[in-house]
Amino acid sequence: MQQNVLIVGPNFYGYSNSVQKAFIELGFNTKVLTFSDNDVETLGEKITFHLSKNKTTFFDKKRTKFTELFKNVYDEFKPTIVFIIKGSALLPSAIEHAKNSITILWMMDSIFRNTYSYNLRNLVNHLFLFEKTDVDRLLKEENIKAHFLPLALDETVYYPIENKKDIDLLFVGALYANRIELLNRVIKHFPNKKIKIYGHLFSPLRQPFQYLFRKNKHIFTNKNIDPTELNKLYSQAKVCLNIHHQQSQTGVNQRFFEILGAKALELTDAKPFIEENFTKTDLLWYTNEQEMIAQIKYALNNYEKMQSTINNGYAKVIEQHTFTKRMQFVLDTINYK
Repeated sequence: MQQNVLIVGPNFYGYSNSVQKAFIELGFNTKVLTFSDNDVETLGEKITFHLSKNKTTFFDKKRTKFTELFKNVYDEFKPTIVFIIKGSALLPSAIEHAKNSITILWMMDSIFRNTYSYNLRNLVNHLFLFEKTDVDRLLKEENIKAHFLPLALDETVYYPIENKKDIDLLFVGALYANRIELLNRVIKHFPNKKIKIYGHLFSPLRQPFQYLFRKNKHIFTNKNIDPTELNKLYSQAKVCLNIHHQQSQTGVNQRFFEILGAKALELTDAKPFIEENFTKTDLLWYTNEQEMIAQIKYALNNYEKMQSTINNGYAKVIEQHTFTKRMQFVLDTINYK
């Protein structure tokens, strides 16, 4: 008899759909219910939001509305498993309503950064966290048992493409102030290399002068990149730089797996997860800025020698770090038969 899995998660770059594909591959019947995380989605919502005196109340109403939608979908679909990603759009009553199912919460960022996700920690049957220090902290401070579950690769979205390597160094991601400062120093080290940086710098409408007169226009592209375009960019780059957010103390971000899955050469800041699961024959990593610059220089000067490293990283991520592997780990961990 086929079992039903209801997947509830943010509509953020298709990760909920990646989880769905994994469960389908494992033989489940699935349904996906997505939410917009602390965002306004329609013109009507934008008008209501800007007219609202209390922004918190606005989002509380959205959570109430989404929770009711969840309950209706749950009653119709009758899932065996409710797999929740982040869950910040759900009120606790949603978990109580799903008491006849196995409820699982997986955090793709720190559970301590989101009050609404944190409020579900005692209600779900199983809790999985991407950051191992969060697992240790919950056990120590609240005696709550959670499991470490890293992020993963969707190999149907990020995969090798034959392309001309016409970008020397590529960075794609959120452009926080500290990252911009670091990237600007990198640019100065490699004035004759083609460097491309993609991310949201300025709003053309809200900050027109900063946008029009920004420096390094040929390097910084002021936009977010969708997965299809990003996969193509990875195929064009000799070195793909990955810089983790400060919340990633031991774990790694989604970008880490996507670069390897695109069969590109990754250079990233060192994390315990990387050192425990990969070697420097799979990818490159650094512990300080000086090491990072040296690694970039070596990789660009010896790019042909890097092919074995690229092949090793790709093989390892495909074999061990896909969403299907992660969902199988979840099922094994909860002893689901």
